[in-house]
Amino acid sequence: MRKIAAAIITYNEEKNIERCIKGLLKCVDEIVVMDSFSNDRTKDICIQHGVRFIQDKWEGYAQTKN
Repeated sequence: MRKIAAAIITYNEEKNIERCIKGLLKCVDEIVVMDSFSNDRTKDICIQHGVRFIQDKWEGYAQTKN
């Protein structure tokens, strides 16, 4: 059976990320958050929900998602 993953690109999304993760947990097998070094609580919230969390510099939407 194939697994479904969701990729989320973030920067300072503490107000929205928890709701986004909770909504995705119902329909995907894995959530990967690609963060551009947020300086709010985005990282903490993601880690609390057990998602795969990666930080890297912003290189544009296509490059970042790839």
